[in-house]
Amino acid sequence: MARILQVCNTDFYLERFLKPLVIELKKRGHEVECICTGTGYSSDFSAHQIPVHQIRFPSRSSPIQFLACTLEMRRLLKERPYDCVNSHNRNSSIVARLASWLAKVPSRVYTAHGMYFHDGQGRLAFKATELIEAFLAKFTTFTLSQSDEDTRHMVASGWIAKDRILTIGNGINTEKFSSRNARAAVEGPFRIVALGRLVAGKGYEDLIRAFHLFRREVPNSELLIIGGNIAADFDPAAARIHGLAKELGVDAAMRVTGIVNNVEEYLATGDVFVHPSYREGMPRALLEAMCMGLPVIATSIRGAREIIHEGENGFLFAPHGWKQLAGLLSRLQQMAPRDRLAIGERARETALRQFDEKAYVARQADALESLLRGAPAR
Repeated sequence: MARILQVCNTDFYLERFLKPLVIELKKRGHEVECICTGTGYSSDFSAHQIPVHQIRFPSRSSPIQFLACTLEMRRLLKERPYDCVNSHNRNSSIVARLASWLAKVPSRVYTAHGMYFHDGQGRLAFKATELIEAFLAKFTTFTLSQSDEDTRHMVASGWIAKDRILTIGNGINTEKFSSRNARAAVEGPFRIVALGRLVAGKGYEDLIRAFHLFRREVPNSELLIIGGNIAADFDPAAARIHGLAKELGVDAAMRVTGIVNNVEEYLATGDVFVHPSYREGMPRALLEAMCMGLPVIATSIRGAREIIHEGENGFLFAPHGWKQLAGLLSRLQQMAPRDRLAIGERARETALRQFDEKAYVARQADALESLLRGAPAR
């Protein structure tokens, strides 16, 4: 049995994304604790006797905040020695990796839900972000990467040794997202659906511009954004999104739900799903929509390129390519309903075959246990 600490930015992330892994490690007999910002975690953690510590991770790029938080976390790690610290998300992982290195934690594992450099950055910004990832890798004993493209890039660039990184992919609850999409056979407005928090980098402005252009051809169409903001979002894009929709005159045809728990019920009302993000590891929202049998359109970025096979189970468009996106929306809208459903069914088959959450959680738990035994993670 090992003492494992799971670290992430917020209680929202802990509850929505990390809980299955935390509970699986506990079931395997490990002593598991968590650290995040906020206290809104569910009773499931108490029921499984999993302590959740609160620490306020920096919300901005303030060196003083990062230093203070790193020293605070180092004190906690010294008081409560762990065998492994597994960190997630950008700010919390920076703090956790440096603090666990200073505290001499034997196993310091970083789960990369997408490296933070991306194709949309300028040359200097890309290189600077890449160098930050390379610097932090020096304080990390092992990296679990959702994206195989990220893995290959870091190895080929010489930033991480091949035996210190493993691609784990992603996974979703395929039982929860099990309802097949049938909107293609329903009379009524053509509904475009998107999913995700309203933060910078998700590409919502591109989606709204594409929707505005699309509505010129299909006035009887709607845009549903399943998302909102949490308290820890320091740069919410909601005001910009609503402002652009109003400026383009599509605000009456657009709805934003806010943060909801019944995502699958909203997805089931869509005709097509769009994922316009500029950077992801392996986009969970895209996988959830695919599992629902929705035909999908996504930006051609790392992660999405590993999921979507162009024209077979979905379509890709260039980041910021809102005119191209509008064209793909028109293409799908003009298809016979059975052809749209066929694309959605192939998307669903991909999700079920490759991205089941139980297998994803098992891969992570197996890798952590191998590392704790001193064996290679596979």
